[in-house]
Amino acid sequence: MGPLSGMRVIDLADEKGELCGRVLADLGADVVRVEPPGGAVSRTLPPFAPDGETSLYFAFRNAGKRGATLDLDDAADRTQLERWLDDADVLVESFAPGRLDALELGPDALVERHPHLVVTSISDFGQTGPYRDWSGTDLVGFAMGGMMHRAGIPEKPPLVAPGALAYDAAGMTAALATLVGFWKRLATGRGQHLDVSVMEAVANLPDWAMPNFSINPNPGGRMGAGIYPLYRCADGYVRLIVLVKHHWHALLDWMGRPPELADPELDGFIQRLMRMAEIVPVIERFLADWPMVAAAEEAQRRGIACTPVLRPGEVLDNVHTRSRGTFRTLPIGAGREASLASGFFVVDGERAGPGSAPPERGAAFDGFAPAGPERRALLSGEKPAQTHARPLAGVRVLDFGIGAVGVEVGRLLAEQGADVLKVESARAPDFIRTILSTWMNANFASSSRSKKSLGVNLKDPRGLELVKRLLADVDVLIDNSATGVMERLGLDWETVHEINPRLVVFTSQLVGSFGPWKDWVGYGPSTHPVSGLTHLWNYPEDEERPAGSTATYPDHYVGRVGALGVLAGLVARQRSGRGLVADAAQFETSVGMLGDLFAAESLAPGSVAPQGNASPRGAPWGCYPCEGDDAWCVVCVRDDAAWRALRAVLGDPAWARDAALDTRAGRVAQRAQLDAELAAWTAKRPAREVMETLQAAGVAAGIVAHGGDHLGDPHLEARGFHQWIDQPGIGRLALEGTPFRGSDLPAPLVTPAPWLGEHTREVARERLGLSDSEIERLVADGVLEDPPDAPPSNQ
Repeated sequence: MGPLSGMRVIDLADEKGELCGRVLADLGADVVRVEPPGGAVSRTLPPFAPDGETSLYFAFRNAGKRGATLDLDDAADRTQLERWLDDADVLVESFAPGRLDALELGPDALVERHPHLVVTSISDFGQTGPYRDWSGTDLVGFAMGGMMHRAGIPEKPPLVAPGALAYDAAGMTAALATLVGFWKRLATGRGQHLDVSVMEAVANLPDWAMPNFSINPNPGGRMGAGIYPLYRCADGYVRLIVLVKHHWHALLDWMGRPPELADPELDGFIQRLMRMAEIVPVIERFLADWPMVAAAEEAQRRGIACTPVLRPGEVLDNVHTRSRGTFRTLPIGAGREASLASGFFVVDGERAGPGSAPPERGAAFDGFAPAGPERRALLSGEKPAQTHARPLAGVRVLDFGIGAVGVEVGRLLAEQGADVLKVESARAPDFIRTILSTWMNANFASSSRSKKSLGVNLKDPRGLELVKRLLADVDVLIDNSATGVMERLGLDWETVHEINPRLVVFTSQLVGSFGPWKDWVGYGPSTHPVSGLTHLWNYPEDEERPAGSTATYPDHYVGRVGALGVLAGLVARQRSGRGLVADAAQFETSVGMLGDLFAAESLAPGSVAPQGNASPRGAPWGCYPCEGDDAWCVVCVRDDAAWRALRAVLGDPAWARDAALDTRAGRVAQRAQLDAELAAWTAKRPAREVMETLQAAGVAAGIVAHGGDHLGDPHLEARGFHQWIDQPGIGRLALEGTPFRGSDLPAPLVTPAPWLGEHTREVARERLGLSDSEIERLVADGVLEDPPDAPPSNQ
């Protein structure tokens, strides 16, 4: 029985956001995928099985769902849909804004007719704002969301990630939004309409770009692997990340202390960055005879963050993914089976993933069965305390997060009203807090907004005992420390569950909490190689030379996964009265975002390779230079109508009148010529002019946006995305806004991030019941911590 057992979902999402229903089904919800009589658009999307017809895009994102068939243009079928909604909790849809209104199925009208219903709408730009009716694609969402600007190498165009990252990010965000709305419904009985924007979902991912630009207007640029170098080995590459002094000396010891790297100045990270041209050849000579996996294993044994650049087939079949069950074989239709990524979560030790094949085309659905015990328990269980408009008001959270994973989980919960207490210590601070050798910076402020901070030394038994006392009266614990850290502190799952059986725990480690590589350490970019992302996120002509990326992805994305896991745990607790532990391995999140590509590789080994910005769906389709310094615009011509519109915008030049270009196949065959001709036109115009001109004609296009573009974007401004705060230690700062809105949700709670230990005395007095004299003694003994006076040491 999954955490969401008893929940009922009608899923109308097609192409964009289909992952929403999939992850809800993974967690136990009964999800019914409703398709039109001819089948969903996503059944026509690549990649395909070797038969050329079975869409793995559809299969991966719809595994575990039941099927139904309705023609929403037919009045009788619309009536049937409404009957199903009488018995459903959630409707997920991705129609263009206004389309359902034209069918008298508008989301607001549905909520009025079905007051219990949570309606989640996923669209490219949201239900409101200047871009509301623009055309979108996954590439447009990725570019306009800001993830593309720093991807790739300086000599070539910005590079889209493989798979459908933008649309899947919106799907995961929509699943989180849905559970926020459902949680509130459990308390109030009221449904609502939730508005999820692909652009805003992606704009929350690109490494705090907008907050940093708001205080330092430098957008940066493409650096390839940049500060996270890739080193050639005997049979491939490894990513070796050495940020701190003791890791640098561990590397020197392994290498036998080469004299070329003996300069003490190289102990400093900035000095190493400035002298990379000296360092890289020495390390590559050392690694030249090492097989990449063996090199990673030895480096990790020495505590150095190192991961091998695996190809898709090597991800599918290695000692770690086999032991974890990262993939499972499932039917995908047409009598075929494929290896599908087996789910984003392990819940209480059991994999939460699809248990059945995707629905067949034309599937019949007779309606939901009468409520069984799981549904009755879900709807009649104890109700969340709801004394405030924010749905998570009254939920208490202890946030042990570091970097960008756990802290983003805490941020998302705090925005919805949870009381989030960040547990930290100046003796071993969160490295994101001190990355600039200060106690506050834009990155930390963004991910730890709206929280409180408790400074406590957990290595002192008295500090540990105080935290255990807090644990007895909280609802959620967040942790993304390295495997074994919480156990060594005495805060393992068995201990915390004994202290508080109702506790919901979210935990996340680099490559998971179990398996042969479980003790590996690293950062967000360390997941790229081991998940296959580094190999695939490349230009097709450079397959043997990885481009690399400096993005900390999937860190921020795993934050959304974690918040979803917490909400699912809270819902399950309403039914059972007991907590749970939801575990999400960071590398498996990246694997899950490439799930259809791994399925294709399992069916045709060696077939999945870097694709660059091109797509088999159409041409021209790519990233094109514009007027100005490093200015770019993506353009996607999906069909013949878009091609005719593009021809008209270009003035119908002679080269475009070639009859061979009148079909998609003809245009794909002449992709190179079309790209060159379109690039010649875009290069003479500013990127925003290109975007606006093409969108006015109905052609999907979008600028390759950076943080400064987001800060000045009229659509984001109109939707209230920019969250300005006065942050102590920084000043005026623009934070990323919420990626979803609700008709019964107030604006997110956004307040400045705390200084380390800013709330120590308040928590000790009000929640632990300590007297002032006891607090003073514990502070003097270094057990509790006030905000530090001296700057941090990053050694």
